[in-house]
Amino acid sequence: MAKKQSGFTLVTVLILTSMASIVVLNSLRENIIQERMSGNFQKKINSRLLAEKGVFEEAKLLQQAFSDDKTLDIDGLIAATGTASGRGLIGEDATYNASISKNAAGELEIISLGERYGGDAQSNLVARFGFTPGKGGSVFKNAIVGCEGVSLSASGRIDSYDSSKGDYDPDKAEAGAVIGTVYKDKDVTLSGASTIWGSVHATGSITFSGSSPITGTLRANNHITIDSNFTVSTDPVLPDGFPLDTAVGGDVLSAGGVTWRQGKILGVVRANKDLNFPNNSASTVLENRNNDGLDVLYGGKLNAKDLAPHLEQGGIPYSDPRYNVSPNVELVPFQDPDNFTVGQTQCDSINITTVVDGLVDPSAENIIVKHGSSTLVSDKPETRVIYELTPEIAQSKIENQGDYVWEKWLGARPATLNYTLNTIENVVDVKVLKAGNFSLNNGILKVAGGDVTLIVNGHFMMEGASEIHIAQGSSLSLYVNGKVKLKASPGSITMKHGLTKTGKPVFSIYSSNEQANGIDIDADANLYAAIYAPKTDVKVVANGGFSGSIRGKTVSASGKGGIHHDSNLANISSGGGSVSDGKLVFLGWSYKVPEKTTEGPEEDPPEATL
Repeated sequence: MAKKQSGFTLVTVLILTSMASIVVLNSLRENIIQERMSGNFQKKINSRLLAEKGVFEEAKLLQQAFSDDKTLDIDGLIAATGTASGRGLIGEDATYNASISKNAAGELEIISLGERYGGDAQSNLVARFGFTPGKGGSVFKNAIVGCEGVSLSASGRIDSYDSSKGDYDPDKAEAGAVIGTVYKDKDVTLSGASTIWGSVHATGSITFSGSSPITGTLRANNHITIDSNFTVSTDPVLPDGFPLDTAVGGDVLSAGGVTWRQGKILGVVRANKDLNFPNNSASTVLENRNNDGLDVLYGGKLNAKDLAPHLEQGGIPYSDPRYNVSPNVELVPFQDPDNFTVGQTQCDSINITTVVDGLVDPSAENIIVKHGSSTLVSDKPETRVIYELTPEIAQSKIENQGDYVWEKWLGARPATLNYTLNTIENVVDVKVLKAGNFSLNNGILKVAGGDVTLIVNGHFMMEGASEIHIAQGSSLSLYVNGKVKLKASPGSITMKHGLTKTGKPVFSIYSSNEQANGIDIDADANLYAAIYAPKTDVKVVANGGFSGSIRGKTVSASGKGGIHHDSNLANISSGGGSVSDGKLVFLGWSYKVPEKTTEGPEEDPPEATL
């Protein structure tokens, strides 16, 4: 019996040992599984951290590109940002690659892939940014800009109006016109009988010798001279409370000196240097209507042989030391062409030469639209040819080179002149006509059917009894390499003033010409134009009235018609500096499964730390 009991004990021990072994083996297996899970989790954490690092590095590039130029649109910002890639500190196999793109909602997305162990562990992190692009300034925001000088001798009123509110109405005009220069030490000369409903800002000096007043402020970096008799204004309508014997309705602010011969000033006088009263005239009256401290402040000397008794404030003459304090008048922003500084006020902010050179076709034929030479019946307007620029013109090219003269003879109508119409890349429904020289010689240019761009490699001439008619809802944008000469008789130019629904001026001229007197306009017609010619002289004789805006190397304006700045042109974003900066807002982020792995549910994102 004892032996049988001993054998049973052995079996029992073996069974217990086997059970213990099974328990131990299961425990070891669970430990291995746990260890592998912990390792995979660690790999995943590593890949996530690498993905986050990629987002942060790409976000730094994005913020830098945005800080460098806040006027970029979303595509320009993406291009300027580039991509970010690198390695983590934990090993050569720890990498990240980040890029930026635009999603369907128009948001910026930074997508970063973090990898560990040769791609065994991957994490995709997506960070979203809302982007509002900045609004570029308009090169037409001022009435008249002469980069190197302005000379005004017109007799009509210079004022401002908003074409979005209707056509120009002298009774509803605004005192918002601004006239100025850009380059260092460039002057403005004001003569004639033109009332200026606005202000004048000169980077050089201002010589004011006209016989009509300025309602706004005179501001110059050098000397201001007020030298005329303003006892009678030629303007029948002036702003409320504006006396007819006024010379300047605002302040006179000079970083140099001021010479004040005669004329009433409604504001104050500030001169960093000398203040001169050469005539001591009884008409030199300073009202200081806004009670802006002392009437005058000057940092230099008061030059007057005998100071008129009325040149005082509160019984204290302007010769008193209390007035002899420099007002530190700030300089009018300027650009020094000999020491060009990026970011300063520019004359040619859109680099017009590059723009035009990129558009012109040197091989384009010349186009001359004119009367016949022998059988013309000159007293019948219907005998003149109409050159129509419309979207319906067939897209066929004339094979013969040289001048193409399109004449209208009595008798059979000539074949229709068809010309190549191309569409500017990335611009929808803009018709383009390219020519060598374009001449209207007793001919008619008619624009209808939308926005039309005329690109002229040579000169654009309008001579004789020629006409230009732009239908309502249409516009003509002229880019020209040569000279522009417009001779317009009364009624020869018709158009709806202002901007089209697409935001284009109804008629605009962009000139890259660098010769003297590149723009010559003699208009007895009522003309609307936005003129940008910063490398050539602009001469305007406005007998019929000129509306729009003028920017030239120098600008001279004369004639009996007025010049009316369309303030609505300031809403055109045309590269004239930045009006408002863009805005970049972080919206959030989330982890996503990399595209090459099985797609699974998105995981809860971490708390944002950007």
